Amino acid sequence: MTIRKKISVALGITMLILLLLLDLIFTGVLRTASYQASKERMIRDLSRVVGLINAEAQTLSAISATWAYSDSTWHYLMGDNPNFALPFFDKNNLKEVGISSIILLDRQLKVCLQRDYSTPNEPSSPESELFTIFSNPKNKEIVENISEGGISGIALRDNEPILFALKPILTSDMRGPIAGYLLATSPFNLEFTKKMVDNLNFNFTIVPTTEEEKTDPFIQDTVINKINHHNPLVSGRMLVKDHTGSPSFWVRASSPREDTSDVEKKMQLLFLAIAACVVLLCCGFDFVLKRILYDRIKRLQEEAEAIQEHPRTNEGITTDHFKDEITDLQRAITDVIAYKDYCCKKNIGIDEIRLMVYERFATHATHLCLKTLETVATTLTPGDEGFRSCITRKAKLTERFCHRLGIPHNELIFSYLGALFSKIGLISTPQKRDISAELTAEELREFQNYPLVSKDIMKSVDLLRSSTMIPYNWNENWDGTGFPNGKKGDCIPIEARAYAIVHEWSELSRLKPGIRTASPDEVKAALRTLKGTRLDPEMVEEFISMLEEKQDE
Repeated sequence: MTIRKKISVALGITMLILLLLLDLIFTGVLRTASYQASKERMIRDLSRVVGLINAEAQTLSAISATWAYSDSTWHYLMGDNPNFALPFFDKNNLKEVGISSIILLDRQLKVCLQRDYSTPNEPSSPESELFTIFSNPKNKEIVENISEGGISGIALRDNEPILFALKPILTSDMRGPIAGYLLATSPFNLEFTKKMVDNLNFNFTIVPTTEEEKTDPFIQDTVINKINHHNPLVSGRMLVKDHTGSPSFWVRASSPREDTSDVEKKMQLLFLAIAACVVLLCCGFDFVLKRILYDRIKRLQEEAEAIQEHPRTNEGITTDHFKDEITDLQRAITDVIAYKDYCCKKNIGIDEIRLMVYERFATHATHLCLKTLETVATTLTPGDEGFRSCITRKAKLTERFCHRLGIPHNELIFSYLGALFSKIGLISTPQKRDISAELTAEELREFQNYPLVSKDIMKSVDLLRSSTMIPYNWNENWDGTGFPNGKKGDCIPIEARAYAIVHEWSELSRLKPGIRTASPDEVKAALRTLKGTRLDPEMVEEFISMLEEKQDE
């Protein structure tokens, strides 16, 4: 498989994986949102059921108050109106509001009158409801301390809830002694449940609480079961407490959850369409890349044929040409020195004539190598003829100044070579650039990058590899405003600081067409103005002292 096809396949697989991940993420977000909506709807529906149950209890309490706070009922229990019950309690009206029984009790909780208004198929009876309510000892305690408003609540009879209201029987003006009590009940029959279901549009059931749940102080009021994607229903339960505050029963309900299958299918179809587009784009990219590579190869073939038809002359100077010459000279010098060391170690006799020949060859080879390097630096460094003619002079003066500064003798050659190739990186800048003119921001960034190019070029030649200190750092200023790294003060290598002074002196003192040459005193004054900003102050004075000593000689 070609590189082009590998790139296309890798790009296609990457895009498809991204689309798959996006599909999974969006599907997960959609399902989470639907689950949350279903959960909130279930909580809302359960709250409505509990609210309706409490509303029915309040309604029963209000109806019971109408009969309990009646002069006729009070006089009946006091023995003054024995026939009041027959016209007062209308059976049809009581059945319509859902009341199943009414019981009148005296102050000792004995039954004085009871009426059953339940349907024939209803297992409820006044006796069973009375027993259910007062079988709880807490209810008897409440009756003893009952207020004028009475109590209302929920009791369980054979695991079925019963709404009840217990009111003290008083006169219509709420005065006089308590003549007895009125107990009204309303069970959760089929008609009551059907009426609630019709209003809510979902099914629910009543589940009594267990003994453990009744005694659990941390029981949750609302529990929603975990929603499963494969289960189309969402279920939950809400706790209902009796008038004493104890857990009485659960309202358990279930309803269809929010269906997102259609949206998920549409989303998957959308991602499939996008995946098909990605495949087409990869095929198109493969075709375009193939066309680009084909045109590139064809152009290279045409250039190769043109070079073969018109071979280049040896007059042209290239970097590779000089690099090969330098490498060959360096190898020759190394071979001579290695041969001499080998003879000394093996005690091979070397006559004076042969030794003289070897030493002369090494001397001339070294001289030729330096001359070649000077030619390379002078030829390849951009600039006018006057500027290039000063390159060798600056290199020699830099070597002399570094020797004066105390740099070891065996390292002076690195300073010399670094000064020669201080601007070799400028060959990477466009030739049409006028560096003396104001540069744009992009041109300035490109220009300030040339020390890095100089370093890379010199690193590629073994002989110049240790001489990158000056080309890479001589553009740094003493105050830290230089480039490429903004080094400051003593952080700048001493060789680079020395060459910076030599370079400024050379630019101030060299001949320029149409411009008056500065006098030595003017050059010294100009150098002193750069102290502390561009140049090292102490080294400037040391350099001036060296120049003055040379003039005295």
